[in-house]
Amino acid sequence: MRLLALTDIHSERKVIAKLQRVLEEKWDWVFIAGDLINRGDVYFVEDLLNIMPPHTLTIHGNMDTVEVIKLLEDKGITIHNKRKEIGEYNVVGIGGSNITPFHTPTEYPEDKMASELDRLQIDNQTILLSHAPPFNSGLDTVGAGVSAGSQAIRKIIETKQPYLNICGHIHEQEGKTMLGQTLVVKVAPALRGRAAEINIQNEITVRFFDL
Repeated sequence: MRLLALTDIHSERKVIAKLQRVLEEKWDWVFIAGDLINRGDVYFVEDLLNIMPPHTLTIHGNMDTVEVIKLLEDKGITIHNKRKEIGEYNVVGIGGSNITPFHTPTEYPEDKMASELDRLQIDNQTILLSHAPPFNSGLDTVGAGVSAGSQAIRKIIETKQPYLNICGHIHEQEGKTMLGQTLVVKVAPALRGRAAEINIQNEITVRFFDL
């Protein structure tokens, strides 16, 4: 299974043009880990979704507004607080972010995120699509090494050990790490022209690349 992982587009229209070329390749699934816009311009999301293939799943990010969340629901493309079977795997999504100092449109207390994750069936065949990375993962540091990821996501990974976690949110980070048996793939912003190719065969391989 070949996956295209994107995140943090932030209404950048140049990304749409670049994606049209990338989407000419064969992708089994496209995952978007939130922050499609930058507080406004819901029409950008319409234009973005118009070029996406049918096998696309997304969640909202902390910069996505209630209008964007409703649009993703209406399009049937969001996996936020849902579970979907895809072959031998399943996908579970958690959008928004833990509380930030910036009062962005869609932030949740950690206990709310934890309760939402707890009610979803997460197992070792789960691909967890989250906007926020797990706390203290080495992929969530901002500024002078401060961890800004989600403790709720960290806890669910430690307790349920999903197969894969794809995340975004922290613009400064790109990379992958293991938390127990879970591979965490932190994708850099598409706003800055970055994406990730994730191949799942007998094992997972990851390639970060320029759009």
